[in-house]
Amino acid sequence: MPKTTEYCDEKIEEILCEDRISSLPDDLLVTILLSVPLKDAAATMILSKRWRFMWTMLPILVYKESDVESKNSVWDFLDKSLELHKAPLLGMYMQLGPQCPLDADVGKWVAMALDRGLALLIFELRWSADPTSLPMTLYSCKSLKILRLSHKVLVDLPSSIWLPSLQILELNCVVYKNEDSLKRFLSSCPVLESMTVTREKDDNVKIFTVKAPYLLDLSYGNYMSDDDEEDTGRCLVIDTPALTYLDIADYSGNSWSIENTPCLEEVYFNVDRSLLGFDKFLRSFSKVLFLELILTDKMIVCFSTIEFSRLTKCKLFPNNSNWMDSLVSFLHNTPKLNNCCQKTNHQPPIASMWWSQSISDPECLSSSLEKFELIDYGGREEERELVEYILTTSICLKTATISLSTLKLEDEDITMKELKAIPRVSITSHLFFKTSHK
Repeated sequence: MPKTTEYCDEKIEEILCEDRISSLPDDLLVTILLSVPLKDAAATMILSKRWRFMWTMLPILVYKESDVESKNSVWDFLDKSLELHKAPLLGMYMQLGPQCPLDADVGKWVAMALDRGLALLIFELRWSADPTSLPMTLYSCKSLKILRLSHKVLVDLPSSIWLPSLQILELNCVVYKNEDSLKRFLSSCPVLESMTVTREKDDNVKIFTVKAPYLLDLSYGNYMSDDDEEDTGRCLVIDTPALTYLDIADYSGNSWSIENTPCLEEVYFNVDRSLLGFDKFLRSFSKVLFLELILTDKMIVCFSTIEFSRLTKCKLFPNNSNWMDSLVSFLHNTPKLNNCCQKTNHQPPIASMWWSQSISDPECLSSSLEKFELIDYGGREEERELVEYILTTSICLKTATISLSTLKLEDEDITMKELKAIPRVSITSHLFFKTSHK
């Protein structure tokens, strides 16, 4: 209630300000502190007795070198804050950059967090020293569900390893102690469902084996190409019977082996080199429902001999390949295709009017194709012929989308009028355009 006092025959209203935030329950105050950087949350200890230890109850700690102005204060802050922290930890994100002292005991900080029943650990080390090992207790943490290790980390496993709760694993440009490290790592994770890997060229593993019985999705990136074209004996081996999602980007030229993937449904496939065992690897995708490919000429040859009997959606992006000469061959082998997205690459086709030379139209055009998209339409005659072929033969077509982003503004209206004039066999179809101009 406001109170009043008399002064010089005038009534002056004094408004007493209440600290409404401090009166909130502890769990709400902790939620507020989670929305600011940790150093700012810790600074609230000077506000009042109510706030003195509130920050020590945070369930998630985030340390980033960029969040601290002073070169050395982040390391002092790490030591002091972990010692003062009282609550059980659900998660810790530690990002240490090139300013990290070479004699810093980073393993000690990880060990202190693991002692709190950690469920989430994200550890990124980008210092100039050699890769460092993390405490052995990391590999026997029963509560750990999510683990992400990045860069200057050495995966050096103890003789006994067991991670019974780990569901999500990310290994980003780490180095392995020996050839057997990854296989032992994965064999100790009985409920692992999701794995993301980005490889360094010299990561100490020649045969990279992903063998996990319950793994559902795998993302694999190897962007370090070999200096020569000779077979180095390096390869990727995938043995994952429960896998449903696979995303591969590999420019290394290594060979591949994929087996025992009966549940595979969604595949993203980006390769830049000729690979040993390529045909067999591509055939392992024949039962998928969704397929996104960076097309190469070698891949196109395989298309004509593989039937994708369950494929309903695909995205095709050519990489210096004659994709127009192969599209109909691909469509002939996708009888249930419902949604097709194709990007052009503005290379002249080997043969003009290739679709009109087919003995029959692909089955999907008369029974299932409902959506078609052509990206980067450039106005070439063969591109117009492709659009006309799709519009005049796709009986079930509902939407056709043409991206005109590469055309000049003055050419867009003319192009749209030309394409709109093409007759459509599907009376329910709609033609849409995407442009880069407003």
